[in-house]
Amino acid sequence: MRLQTFPVAAGLLLAGCIAFVATAYSEYRSLGDLTRQEAVRAHALRTQLLISDLNGLLIDLETGQRGFLITGDAAFLEPYENATRELDSRYAALKDALALSGDRQQPAFERLDRFIAERRRQVASNIDNRWKLGESALKDVQAYVAGKQLMDEIRGELGRLESLQQRRIDAIEVEVVRQTERTTLLAQVLPPAGGVMVAAALVALWRERQRRDAAERALRDSHAQLETAVAERTRELSEALLRIQSFAAELDRGVEAERRRLAREVHDQLGQLGTAGKMLALSMARKIAPAREPMLDEMLGIADEVIGAARRIATSLRPPLLDDFGFAAAVQHYVQGLQRQTELIIDMDLAPDDELSAEQHNQLFRLLQEAATNVLRHAQAHQLSISSVIEGTEYLLRIEDDGVGPGHVRADASGLRNMRERAVLAGGSMAFGPAEGRGTRIDVRVPLNRDAGAADADGESIENEEGWDEVSDR
Repeated sequence: MRLQTFPVAAGLLLAGCIAFVATAYSEYRSLGDLTRQEAVRAHALRTQLLISDLNGLLIDLETGQRGFLITGDAAFLEPYENATRELDSRYAALKDALALSGDRQQPAFERLDRFIAERRRQVASNIDNRWKLGESALKDVQAYVAGKQLMDEIRGELGRLESLQQRRIDAIEVEVVRQTERTTLLAQVLPPAGGVMVAAALVALWRERQRRDAAERALRDSHAQLETAVAERTRELSEALLRIQSFAAELDRGVEAERRRLAREVHDQLGQLGTAGKMLALSMARKIAPAREPMLDEMLGIADEVIGAARRIATSLRPPLLDDFGFAAAVQHYVQGLQRQTELIIDMDLAPDDELSAEQHNQLFRLLQEAATNVLRHAQAHQLSISSVIEGTEYLLRIEDDGVGPGHVRADASGLRNMRERAVLAGGSMAFGPAEGRGTRIDVRVPLNRDAGAADADGESIENEEGWDEVSDR
C-alpha cells in the first residue's frame, strides 16, 4: 500500500510545486517588468519636475525684474539673481535627463537655447535701463510686448516637453494595469490548483506527521532566534541613535561654548583696545586745549566705532543676557533691537522660565532667532507675536505672524529643519503650520526641568545695555 501511495503523493507534490514555481516565476517576471516600467515612470516624473523647476526659475526671472522695473527697489532683484545663478544648472540637468531617456529633443532645445538666451539678454537690458532711466524705462511698451511673446514661446516649448513626458507616463500606467491583470489572473488560477494537489499529497502522507511536527518545532526555534536577533539589533540601533543625538547635542554645546569664548575675547580685547584709544585721544585733546585738532575728533569717532563693532560682534555671537538672566530677558532685549531696526510690530508675553535648563534657554533662543529671521525675510508680515505658557509639565513657546502664510515654504527648507533639530535638542518638539486667519504659527513644546533650581525672577524689565543694541543675527 505504501509503494502505491508514495508515487501518487510524489506526483501530486511535484505537480503542486510546479504550479507554485510557475506562479512565482510569473510574478517574478511581472515584478521585474513593473520595476523597469516604474523606473522609466519615475525618470519621466523627475524630468517633469525639472521642467517645472526650470519654468519656476524663469518665472522668478520675470517677477524679479518686473518688480524692480515697477518699484525701483533693488530688493525685488533677489528672485532674479537666484534664478540667474541656478538657471544654467537646472537647464543642463533637464538636457541630461532627456538624453538619459533616449529622447534628446534636439530641435526643441535649439529653440529653447535661443529663446532663453534672448530673454535673459532682454531682462538684463530692462534692468540696466531702469537703473539708468528711472521710471521712464517703464514707457518702453515694445520691450514689454517682445518679452511677453518670447516668454510665451518658452512656455510653449516647456509645455510640449512636459506633455511628452506625461504621455510616456500615461502609456506606462496603461501597461502596468495590463501587466497587473495578467499576473492577477495567473495568481488566481495556479496557486489554488497547486494547493489542491498539495492538500491531496498531504492527505496521502499523513504518516509523515511526526517529521512535520519536528520541522515545525525547528521553525519555531529559528523564529525565536530571529526575534532575539531582531530585538538585539533594534536595541543596538536605538543606542546608536541616542549616541548620535548625544553627539549632536554635545557638538551644539561646543559651538555655543566657542561662541561664548569668542564673544568674550572680542568684547574684552577689541573693546579694551577701542576704549584705550579713545582715552588716549581724549587725553591728547585735553593737553592741547584750547587748541583743536580735527584728527583727534576723527580718532575719537574711530574709537567709538571700534567699541560699537566689538559689542555688536560679541552680541551676535552670544547675547550676554542669555547667560546672565535667561531666555525671557534675552528675548526682550532681542525684540527691542528688532523694533528699533524694523517697522515690525511685536507683541511679547512670556511665562516664567525658571524651570528650563540652560541648554533649553539656548536652544529656544536660537530657534526664536531663526523664526524671526524667516519672518523678516519671507513672511511680509506687519505684526509678530511671541508668547509662552506653562501647560502642566511642558513649556509652550508660540511664535505667530500675520504674513503670507506657510503655503510657499518647502517642507525640507533648511530653516525649518534647523528649528526642528533645536526643538529636539531641547528635549521637545515643534509644530509648524498656518495661523488662524492668515500668517504662520510655530509651536515649540519642551519639558520643564523641575530640578533646575529657581533663577533670579525679580520681574523687572531688562533695560538696554549701552552698546548692546544691535539685532542678533545668526
